[in-house]
Amino acid sequence: MRLVIHNAKLDGEPVTVSVNQGVIDAIKKANKSSGTEAAKAKVIDAGGKHLVPSLKNGHTHAAMTLLRGFADDMKLQPWLEEKIWPIEASLSPEQLYWGTRLAILEMIKSGTTFSNDMYFHFPDAWRAYQDGGIKAAVGPAVFDFFDKKEGKKARRQLEAYFEEYGVGDRRVRFSPAPHAIYTVSEETLRWVADFSRKNDLPLHIHLSETEKEVRDCIAAHGVPPAEYLESIGFLGPNVIAAHALWLGDREVEILAVRGVTVVHNPVSNMKLASGSCFPFARLKEREVPMMLGTDGCSSNNNLDMLEEMKIASILQKQHFGDPELMTAEEIFTVGTGARSSVYPHISGKIEVGAPADLLLVTEEVPSMVPTHRLISNLVYSAGTEAVDTVICDGEVLMEGRRVPGEEEVLAEARRHAAQLVAAAR
Repeated sequence: MRLVIHNAKLDGEPVTVSVNQGVIDAIKKANKSSGTEAAKAKVIDAGGKHLVPSLKNGHTHAAMTLLRGFADDMKLQPWLEEKIWPIEASLSPEQLYWGTRLAILEMIKSGTTFSNDMYFHFPDAWRAYQDGGIKAAVGPAVFDFFDKKEGKKARRQLEAYFEEYGVGDRRVRFSPAPHAIYTVSEETLRWVADFSRKNDLPLHIHLSETEKEVRDCIAAHGVPPAEYLESIGFLGPNVIAAHALWLGDREVEILAVRGVTVVHNPVSNMKLASGSCFPFARLKEREVPMMLGTDGCSSNNNLDMLEEMKIASILQKQHFGDPELMTAEEIFTVGTGARSSVYPHISGKIEVGAPADLLLVTEEVPSMVPTHRLISNLVYSAGTEAVDTVICDGEVLMEGRRVPGEEEVLAEARRHAAQLVAAAR
């Protein structure tokens, strides 16, 4: 079905935008729809709302919504080893499905149409994204904990998933996700990197999240994490590296040369006191591709990319003592996915030929009044209530802040979260 959006403001000017098969095929000065056009298309009268690119979540563990508030105020390693990994061991496929559906609903409500997800029970995560409507790169999380038998098992499982699901479709893509250098052996990291390159797949990993990770890597390999991954042939333009907090200058250079996309997760990093601060200025200077992410709801505790943009920007200003660092415009381009081309099915642009992943933003809420500069409001003041309509791949997922079926998702997520925590206790 075609989609026509009338009477929207784009860069302050009223426009009519036409969408066909998920792609913007025309942008014109606003005019009235002809009867023929209206009969063949779904027509939205934007009523003067602002048309902006949707937000893209570059790193998350979506089904962790079920663990929102379950384990807070802890250091990273005890948090993982004592709380998160034990309860995840009892996570069922159906629980993961509804946890992911809840994450998708939360992302839609806050203007996000893409999720780069790394978690368990891959088939059920895949099904959740197919049912939920947003775009995604879905990663079977790979762990072997340096056990050769587990490594072989993980590699066979990844091959089996790929044989069944392939690269994916226009919305949901297959993306291998080795967890980190401290949970995956060199043999498996090399194998997954080679497998991803041969099959033209994105490759998603945690990188240099904590100082301990860096110290341990130097002790084991003589170099910090990015240099280690470079030495084993892991890095390339298909790699998405989450966190990237503790980077030396040589590592920044390697990431730039290899075209690796780094994902900043400011709220999770601050909550877990990961130390340091995302080296935005150094990465920007070397034109390293970037995205923004929320991480999972166990360490954030929400999936609100509007909030993530604000905190990312003000954290840079405060930490480095420079109020001109990471402007609203800069973090908006990062948050909409415009600073990385690692995923060809998303874009942070509104132009003919671009994917139709769009938001209609209203000024009729307190946080948007007055609107001297739209992007400043979206980054520094807007709450999720400003997002009126969400369009992904040309499909309207939310209109008038209403998502079809949201009551069922909330009810099922509550039920499965209670069951998961009760079983763990």
